[in-house]
Amino acid sequence: MGLSGNRAAGLFDGFMVGLIILNVVAVSLETVPDITRQYRLEFIAFETFSLLIFCMEYLLRVWVCVEYRPDPDEKGKGHFRLHFVTSPLMVIDFLAIAPSLLFVFGIDLRLLRIFRLLRLFKLMRYSPALASLGNVLYAERRALMATLIIMLGLSSFAATIMYYLERNVQPEAFGTIPHALWWALATLTTVGYGDIVPITWAGRFFGGVVMIFGVGMYALPIGIIASGFANEIHQRDFVIRWGLVANVPLFNGLDANLIRTIAKYLRSSVVEKGSLIAVKGHQADKMYLIVSGEVARKDRTGKIILKEGGFFGAKSLMEKSNYSASYMAESKCHFFILDAREFHHLMDENPALRERIEEAYTNIPHKDFGQACGPEEILSD
Repeated sequence: MGLSGNRAAGLFDGFMVGLIILNVVAVSLETVPDITRQYRLEFIAFETFSLLIFCMEYLLRVWVCVEYRPDPDEKGKGHFRLHFVTSPLMVIDFLAIAPSLLFVFGIDLRLLRIFRLLRLFKLMRYSPALASLGNVLYAERRALMATLIIMLGLSSFAATIMYYLERNVQPEAFGTIPHALWWALATLTTVGYGDIVPITWAGRFFGGVVMIFGVGMYALPIGIIASGFANEIHQRDFVIRWGLVANVPLFNGLDANLIRTIAKYLRSSVVEKGSLIAVKGHQADKMYLIVSGEVARKDRTGKIILKEGGFFGAKSLMEKSNYSASYMAESKCHFFILDAREFHHLMDENPALRERIEEAYTNIPHKDFGQACGPEEILSD
């Protein structure tokens, strides 16, 4: 049931993404007279179809929103629905369809139909990457606003100085500060249209200084957004990692701060099916937590399949001995790996974790593996 639901949701999201992109393409093609004359009826039919789909989606979201509010026991469904309708994404959805609705009812506000391009922003609802970008821009809004103020101030300063340097020789280009501001913006942004240029030696010298400042100042927003993206991805990855570590039977029930510390030291690794992960007799140097996939543990007694949530290597690390079995990926596997140095550091700093691991192995007959998530399957060689 869950799998089919996920597949249906994925198909719907793909359909909506395709429809939004086609709408943006249609808005652009409608500005070409030859295409509009030849396919006018097709454009109208496509716009009508799109409008019906978007309206149905919008109304259904408004209808079911009270069923998915954060607190199902919270009173005041009407109040929550109003809050939901006025949320940023719902406002974008409304503005994307409202101009077309006005046109259908006979109100021809062609200028407002440009808001159909807002349908492109509906992709934020279906694209995690665009949603992450929105989160980054919101989180860094103060830093971005500060850089905007700095850049506008620098532009005004450059325009003012150039006004005094060039106004007498080029009154048509630098006769006023607002006129000079166009040159300052084009220069500081490194666009350099070349339609307005200084001709005096002082103006050219100052223009060179402005260019150097522009390269650095206008790179600030890029750096802020890039840094914000990195933090967003790292934070999301850390949350996922924390949840996975907390659900590992070995760490289940540990203090949240301790789990956070463990998650900080883990590194992620993906191996293909058939890859040899650890070899019997080799010095144990890592502990492995199985995030997904299956791993076969082989020794002289047979083979055991470790599944998602399983772990191995901890006992050998604690004893500073060799692996007592070989481990091979039975399928494509995703691991969280804890290197020996970090493992021993955690053991030394957190006696509770050492006791937990020792207790976990007390009733386990096999030396290197911890637990398998689900039934264990023991096969003969």
